[in-house]
Amino acid sequence: MNKILTLCLLFFVFQVHAQYLESGAPLPGVVVAHVPKSSGSYLGTPSVVILANGDYLASFDFFGPQCSSDKVHVYRSADKGKTWHFLTELADTFWGGLFVVDTDVYVLGVRGSDRNLSIRKSTDSGKSWSPHAILRAGRFHGSSTPVVFHNGKIYKGYDHLGVEDKSKAWMSENKSFIMWADENADLLKPDSWNYSEEIAKPKQIDGTGWLETNAVLGLDGSIRGITRIANESGYIAGHYAVDDKGAIVNGSVKAIPFLGGATKFNVMWDPKTKKYWSLTNYPSEMVRKPKMRAGGMRSVLALVSSPDLENWTVDKIVMASTDVKYHGFQYVDWQFDGKDIILMNRVGFSDEFGEADNAHNSNYIIFQRIRNYKKSKTTKELLRFVNK
Repeated sequence: MNKILTLCLLFFVFQVHAQYLESGAPLPGVVVAHVPKSSGSYLGTPSVVILANGDYLASFDFFGPQCSSDKVHVYRSADKGKTWHFLTELADTFWGGLFVVDTDVYVLGVRGSDRNLSIRKSTDSGKSWSPHAILRAGRFHGSSTPVVFHNGKIYKGYDHLGVEDKSKAWMSENKSFIMWADENADLLKPDSWNYSEEIAKPKQIDGTGWLETNAVLGLDGSIRGITRIANESGYIAGHYAVDDKGAIVNGSVKAIPFLGGATKFNVMWDPKTKKYWSLTNYPSEMVRKPKMRAGGMRSVLALVSSPDLENWTVDKIVMASTDVKYHGFQYVDWQFDGKDIILMNRVGFSDEFGEADNAHNSNYIIFQRIRNYKKSKTTKELLRFVNK
């Protein structure tokens, strides 16, 4: 009995102290996938959903100089994330996010070969998938951002990718929009989907452009577009509201305060706590170098919350490292699961071959669980990462 108690205590200590990570430390959570940097292939766009039977389904894609074509891998866990099993590969698919409608699963993203907006469907819990159903022709950009179910409709944010002109600021031509469909519609049919007006970041808002749009339910029941902004501070996000016909609401386009708006995030409303929650790359001044843009600061992952989308609090520093060059805990996709939050994390970190290529070029996808999220607190060890 004493040995068992000792092992339990050691496990608890590991769980707490593993949150501050130095090179060579074991990663917390469960490693779902890993690639060495020598492969020239990196892991991106993690997504996770809870299936109707309680199993977890996850996906991620590949990028990098040795990737000759775009593809997504799909994994499933039947034991609440303790173990993961590869199901299938989706060829020519990229920047996709999973969502569930009844017993069906969808991945909405782009067809890799042409960046057309695309959706695919699985009726067998992720084992097999329909071919691409092209919803809109053109070049689109996005990620595994939230899908909102409200008043019988499904809402999703995405981006219209601007012309790639090296003479223009990064993402300055990008346009954000909200798309929606009826829950009972055939989501593989283009005519089932509606689209809001598209909007580029106004020049008066700081930053070069906005991207990776979140569809978010406002306190008044309207749908908001909340965007990542490529700026130096990392303390703002883009904001606009759309009416029921998809028009941008007058006066709604602005920057809002946000703790980690320069990298990809997901914001979701929680009716239990009556708060918005997000997992962000909190731009800790402890790790910021002079004139460093927050988009390159991915070594601090924070759980943040707000009652109104404008007043945000750091509830917990989930993971942190002082190494902003090689360590990145980023592009988190997550779901509420009872009292917990489950998440898929795109991680750049050291492995048996040395450091990752860099913080951005991730070599791991890991699954994690934040227990009793509404009572989460930052440990004393990690308080030094929180700006005072």
